[in-house]
Amino acid sequence: MKKWILRIAYVLLTLIALALLAGFTYEQIGRARDASQLPPRVGQAIDIGGRTLNLSCSGQGTPTVILEPGGNSPGYSQLWLQAKMAAFTRTCWYDRAGVGWSDPPSSPRTSVSIVSDLHEALHRAGVLPPYVMAGGSVGGEYVHIYTAHYPSDVAGLVFIDSAVPDMHEPDFALSPLNRMSGSTRHLICMALPAAARLGIVRFMTREERRPSPPDFSPEQAAILAKLEAQPKAFITDAEQGCAATDQGRIVPREGGGNPDINDAAKNAGSLGDRPLIVLTAGRYWAPEGFEKEAEEYHEIWVHQLQASLVRLSARGRQVIVDADHGMSQSPESIVTAVREVVDDVRANNTSPIAVSNRVK
Repeated sequence: MKKWILRIAYVLLTLIALALLAGFTYEQIGRARDASQLPPRVGQAIDIGGRTLNLSCSGQGTPTVILEPGGNSPGYSQLWLQAKMAAFTRTCWYDRAGVGWSDPPSSPRTSVSIVSDLHEALHRAGVLPPYVMAGGSVGGEYVHIYTAHYPSDVAGLVFIDSAVPDMHEPDFALSPLNRMSGSTRHLICMALPAAARLGIVRFMTREERRPSPPDFSPEQAAILAKLEAQPKAFITDAEQGCAATDQGRIVPREGGGNPDINDAAKNAGSLGDRPLIVLTAGRYWAPEGFEKEAEEYHEIWVHQLQASLVRLSARGRQVIVDADHGMSQSPESIVTAVREVVDDVRANNTSPIAVSNRVK
């Protein structure tokens, strides 16, 4: 019996070793494939101190529009918006650290490091303020935080169905990770480095693809799909979330699920009297059986949470758009809102420095 137990143990250990080797090999092959299939760069690699951030600008004129994508999307997802806005002023998008063509960060990202990276890239690329900053979802919080850190840069803003620090989403709207207990989340965070090295993350995310913007050509959609297929963006985002939640032990119930971003946006303060347009999605998603709860939360979202963002500026106003959270049904509404803020800045010769001096 003892011999049989030893033999079984040896077999199991051998199988585990082979599985680890197979996973490691799978990951190395995948990384090599990522590098070979990465589309030619759109934009410039801007050295921000030992690593690069990808930045793409087009058009002429001032103020310069800075597009901050929602979620963890590559900046390339803003291509159509950039083309439309570049017709009336200079417009830029970028890839956050670890996303698209940008290098991974040297340590987990934070709200401060993200806005600092963007500020450094713009400075080194010679993209001078004033800026009109437009951010969707969590990108709305990032442009608010950017304004708090660099008030002399920002002359106006557009929030595109922006996340709100005080939002308390119903359980059905939470991500699967935010429905787990702190102990389970902690185990996932602890296992993340090994899972990344052994190809587990790559295998589990291989089918995860967001739909391409409807205004993209097939060629543009193919480029975006290749950028989104790289696990590095998922890993970078997961590391950021783990670092912000004490390696998963904290289960946030407010904001977008990241306490660091939530607290930074809460503390970002007033926008003074900068022109501000708050675009709010008029449609909402309701899973079967939760229609009433979704409708009730949407009323709070539109008339309380999004309305609270309007009050950040003495010149804020809300526009409700017949579209869902991503505004994919009405991208023209984003272009219109940005143009209105740009025109307002030009007409009133808004000085970010003067505005920032009035921020309390």
